[in-house]
Amino acid sequence: QQGVRTLKRGLPMTGDNNLLKSQFYSSLGDAYNSLSKFSASDSAYEKALSLNPDDVYVLNNYAYYLSLRNVKLDRAAEMSRKSNLLSPNNSSFLDTCGWILFQQGKYSDAKDWIVRAINNGGTKSETILEHLGDVYYKLGNVDEAVKYWQQAKENGSKNQLIDKKISDRK
Repeated sequence: QQGVRTLKRGLPMTGDNNLLKSQFYSSLGDAYNSLSKFSASDSAYEKALSLNPDDVYVLNNYAYYLSLRNVKLDRAAEMSRKSNLLSPNNSSFLDTCGWILFQQGKYSDAKDWIVRAINNGGTKSETILEHLGDVYYKLGNVDEAVKYWQQAKENGSKNQLIDKKISDRK
């Protein structure tokens, strides 16, 4: 909450510097999202993108947060594809696209994107590993799912459901 207040106070000081103003709105989007103030978060991200439509981090983060909430998935997919065009082979961006496809029920396509994320450095990310496990589970490959969930746990997953996913599927 203090961060939101500080960013709102600093916003007028950005003057005519649209790149700086966009960064402030992006940070506000992050802060509001962490406070579960999703409408304010979405509004801040949209303002950031109106000022800098090619900011790959805003495109990716906003898309990912929408996918976690399972809302506006078409908008999320559009932003995710753009971030992947602007910054190819970024494991986080590839995973975001895969996770959006997962949320849309397109599990085979989701697997392709998340495997690309793994192959581009995502083997150290507990989130990407867990996402791949979730995809394999939806595709009916429980053994592969458990394997990736265990890797996610070994890499430090903080998801309290990971143990339940593993134990329920063994």
